[in-house]
Amino acid sequence: MPSEIIGAFMAVGVGFFFATGAVIARVGLVNVPVGTGSLVTIVVGWVPITVIAAVLYPKLIFTLPATAYLWMALTGAVNFPVARFLNMASLKILGVGKSTPILATAPLYAAFVGVVFLAETMTWPIALGTIVLVSGVVFVVKSAMPRTTSVVPAKLIAEDSEGLAPSSTFLGLPRIVVIGYVLGFGSAMAYGVVPATYQVAMSYTHNPFATGSVTLFFGSIFMAMLVGPRIGADLRISPRRSLLFVGAGGLSMTVGTILFFLAVERTPVIVVSPLMSLQPVFALAGAHFFLQRLEKITLPLVLGTLIIVGGVLAITFGIET
Repeated sequence: MPSEIIGAFMAVGVGFFFATGAVIARVGLVNVPVGTGSLVTIVVGWVPITVIAAVLYPKLIFTLPATAYLWMALTGAVNFPVARFLNMASLKILGVGKSTPILATAPLYAAFVGVVFLAETMTWPIALGTIVLVSGVVFVVKSAMPRTTSVVPAKLIAEDSEGLAPSSTFLGLPRIVVIGYVLGFGSAMAYGVVPATYQVAMSYTHNPFATGSVTLFFGSIFMAMLVGPRIGADLRISPRRSLLFVGAGGLSMTVGTILFFLAVERTPVIVVSPLMSLQPVFALAGAHFFLQRLEKITLPLVLGTLIIVGGVLAITFGIET
């Protein structure tokens, strides 16, 4: 099997593990502040990948050129204090069903970066597959949203409405909900940039564990700086069970991160990113089975899934041509 096809399957795995992490972390984020929760997901993921890197590649981490560390620091900064933090904030406000579809727009930004800055070739099958796949993902989750109960915590709406005029809405939505969508699109844009920086960072090591360890290290530092002195107080007030859920979600996301490194090493960014956009479908399925069965299988869901399969086939054809 060609290496690029293997990378494509890995990209699908990235979406699965990130979606699983989002569903699990969503349970804990109900009682854990977003900033500290994001930091927990990063640190929990950093520990195992660093142990593996230290045991198997102890010299590689400390013998890289300065430029490599700069790219890994940039990747860590964009991926964690920006993309993951905004994603977690949107997830906490909107819930899985409404937040994860927004991430389906990330391939559009990734394709732009890949073509403009990495000189990658956008073939017609890949372009068509990207559009079809993204459309299918949005269609699938949007079709289920009317059956999804509101996941915006009443406390958040109450806090947002304090001191605001009654007209503080947009398109009939509370301001906090609009903020959740804005944060979600900001996260998607950041995630769209990350594949390109990851690819450059990987070019110095060609090792997902070493690259992941250093990137997560910088991400932890930047995230801790963002959260600041609130960390201790947040950990004390957060239930241990909720922290465990958040940590487990972070661990699942780390598996997705490793698969992502392996995927971009084998397959162009403009191929990896749209396949990763299957994440909302996995997240919706997880929400249906594990978050009190919020979603049901409907005809629009089946049709949307067929559209997604068509997009995946078009992308695969584009790889081979």
